[in-house]
Amino acid sequence: MLLPPAWVFPTVAASTWLAMLLAMLGHWTMIGEPRYGLMKPGQNIPFISDIGAQELKPLFMIGCITTVLLLNLSFYQFIQTKGYINKLCTHGSFFFTIIGGTGLVLLSVLDNISHHLTHDICVTVFIVGFLVSAALMALDYIYLGIAHALREPMLLTSFAIKVSFIVIELTLIIFFRITEHTHYNQNNMAATLEWVIAFVFTGYILSLIVDQLPSSQRNLQDPKGYQQLEMRTSMSLP
Repeated sequence: MLLPPAWVFPTVAASTWLAMLLAMLGHWTMIGEPRYGLMKPGQNIPFISDIGAQELKPLFMIGCITTVLLLNLSFYQFIQTKGYINKLCTHGSFFFTIIGGTGLVLLSVLDNISHHLTHDICVTVFIVGFLVSAALMALDYIYLGIAHALREPMLLTSFAIKVSFIVIELTLIIFFRITEHTHYNQNNMAATLEWVIAFVFTGYILSLIVDQLPSSQRNLQDPKGYQQLEMRTSMSLP
């Protein structure tokens, strides 16, 4: 099968995700920033799911499904080309990507109005799935060793993006949950944080682009290349 370069899938996935978010936010602004049924008193900034449950639900669903499909294709292609020693973290990361992607698709289908509780559960599955996926990918690079990463700048870049994604998302999610369940006046802050969390998710997708670049794959696509890199690193140590 003739496939495009590996970096194409995550690039299109990131573009699709950003375009969907901007289209939803832009549409809400252009129609006069209406208040939706589930918005609480004093809240004038909608959650993503508030907009996604209205007339833009088809766009929300298509955007989420397309993003998930492209991410899964990107990860599958990455696994096929990855030949160095530890595959456990990579396969585990792929598994949790599927779990998180399933949560993302379901939360777009089961909207916040008709399936409020189920929607919230799917949001949790989505967030946890991709956070664990990113953590396993970062752990994989730790397994390779910091010394190896320093000799391969693109690997270090990917590692830094994933760790930053985990730290930033966890911090935002904690504040989001705190503000979501406090006084009604805090729901504007909670809604804003949810939008920020969604935009930051783009960082995880972009890190997959870095993983797929030829410079990231150099010397790491087969066990011999990995062993040669390991030997060069060992010889350079005192």
